[in-house]
Amino acid sequence: MKLRDWILIGMALLAMAVDLPARAAGAVGASGGLLANGIHSDRLAWQHFAGIVAPAGRGRVEFETWASDEDIYTETPAWPGEDPGPRRLRSSVLQRVLAPHGSLGAPSGDCGAVAAAASGNFPVEAAQPGQAPCFAEEVRRNLATYRYIVQNQLHTQAGLAAAYQKAQGGWRVSLPEDAVQVKADWVPVDTLLAWLGRNGVRLNAAQVRAQFHTTSAQDTTFAMVAMHISSKDAPNWVWASFEHRLNPGRCDTMGCNDSYGAARRRIAPLAGTQNGQYADCAKTPALKKLFEVKRVAPAWHNYCLKASEIAFVAPGGEPLMHGNSFTERVAAGIPIKRSSCISCHASAGFSRDGRAYIKQLTSHPMGTVKLPAEIVANDFIWGILTINAVPVEQAKNPHNLDRTRITARR
Repeated sequence: MKLRDWILIGMALLAMAVDLPARAAGAVGASGGLLANGIHSDRLAWQHFAGIVAPAGRGRVEFETWASDEDIYTETPAWPGEDPGPRRLRSSVLQRVLAPHGSLGAPSGDCGAVAAAASGNFPVEAAQPGQAPCFAEEVRRNLATYRYIVQNQLHTQAGLAAAYQKAQGGWRVSLPEDAVQVKADWVPVDTLLAWLGRNGVRLNAAQVRAQFHTTSAQDTTFAMVAMHISSKDAPNWVWASFEHRLNPGRCDTMGCNDSYGAARRRIAPLAGTQNGQYADCAKTPALKKLFEVKRVAPAWHNYCLKASEIAFVAPGGEPLMHGNSFTERVAAGIPIKRSSCISCHASAGFSRDGRAYIKQLTSHPMGTVKLPAEIVANDFIWGILTINAVPVEQAKNPHNLDRTRITARR
């Protein structure tokens, strides 16, 4: 072998060695960043959080007055009135999509089993006769989001098919800058007590009601354990994940990052253990003041920002991971290392016939996402998964926004 060949081999090996750390590092945890207006996404996340959990009358907080996906994705969408009637939660749409042989047309139920109980040491059998361990979710969207979806007929399969044709002329789905959306995960109090107990935290029902935000639905008391907030404060939205401080394994895998609301900005994952308890996310004076101004109830002080996310990849090019220890890891069965809010939602789109495109969703996308040329992007909104697959030719005439009931509440 000639000297030149040895030199070329050496250069190749050196290049591989230089590239090795980036490859080995894999995905890194999201930690937000500065937006175009100079505000850090963590601060913005808490500002939205404080606003949506502020009291709104009739025992509700602000986001509970917004339209749910069941209010929106129907032939006759309607903004909730002052008295919306009994609350109703549902089983996870995402879980049904990701489940083997899953079908959106199958009955969904109200409270479903988690997909990966073992990952969070979540109970699988009832501690006593009664309801089996389960969780429920809800997705709610503010008035700006509701109006845009309905005005542009994006709430039915027929409307999406029409939007597809518009997109061929250059139109695109683009929500207004004041759009905000919330996804909340709820666990029945009895199930929560069993789950925490299995992971070394002993509470009684009264303590849960004091330390968690709770609601009554389907004749059951549920406690909120997790919340995702997305806001159109940036073209690719701002993604923020919140968890209750007692969630087992809250900062596992990616750690917890909060540069605005937490006195301890960075919490690293516990070494050599899973589903342990992490230090309380004690609040900064700035966040305490914000909560005081918004009259936020004491229970909400127990919720922590896991992280915010505004980009697909880190400065070094590594894909960002951003996942909730309950929502993704336990409920949907997606490991945190394979979770990215922005990448998941960037894969939201629809085809010529108005059907949701889910191929990339089911592969747990990470990093930058590019949809196929024949798919129209739905501006990061997965609510279209809840649309019943009604053939376009059988669908009713597009809904007229003027016939919907809209209040002045924002």
